[in-house]
Amino acid sequence: MSSSDELVQKYFGRYHEAYRNSAPHAHGHDLTHLIEMLHLTPNSLVLDAACGTGHTALALARQGHRVIGLDVTQEMLAEAESLAQQNHLEIQWVQGTVHHLPWEDNTFDAITCRRAAHHFSDLARFLEEARRVLKPGTFLAISDMTAPSDAIDWLNQLERYRDASHEAARSANEWARLITEAGFDLMTLGVSVEVMTAEQWLAPVPADSEEGQQAMQFLTYHPPSTIFSHNQFHKYRLIMAVMKPLPSWD
Repeated sequence: MSSSDELVQKYFGRYHEAYRNSAPHAHGHDLTHLIEMLHLTPNSLVLDAACGTGHTALALARQGHRVIGLDVTQEMLAEAESLAQQNHLEIQWVQGTVHHLPWEDNTFDAITCRRAAHHFSDLARFLEEARRVLKPGTFLAISDMTAPSDAIDWLNQLERYRDASHEAARSANEWARLITEAGFDLMTLGVSVEVMTAEQWLAPVPADSEEGQQAMQFLTYHPPSTIFSHNQFHKYRLIMAVMKPLPSWD
């Protein structure tokens, strides 16, 4: 296990209950949009990569799909299994890393990755693995934090104060480049902005914790106006669908 995975396990092992009970994760506007972009046929086999406490997997299972949820943190998977049982849904939960997907080539009809990719230490490797296990002509749908290109470095510094397992949020341009390099076709990409208080952004990290105090202090240090102004935090969310191309018969 990598040191990056250990940091992820430490953070989410501490806050697993908060993510189980998080209304934005359970009902956020990106959830419905993400699933719609997959263009699923009935009874599809879907991988929810870095599934956390399983909110996306549960939404897919409610639609009648066969779902596998993968996450590196056991405490998050335990919450996911509890929610699945509570909702009388059958979902397979697997503990593992997104950098080495334990399935054969061309296994899945779709893959989702929601609000998690900024934790990946090797995003290019995940995209390579996702492309490998997807069937040709099917979709990977991703939702993740982002920011304008001129503010992305500042945002990443801020996020690392809040959460040491944060690797990097990417700009839309960087995402487009990585998708192309991984051999996917970019089908759709959009960015939305949610306005919130600094305390809402910080959650579930307590404001009086060491991480909370450091993050809140940095937040007031010459923040880009596109991120924080007039005591309001602007959280940017990128959502995209990419397709594994069909084989070429040239």
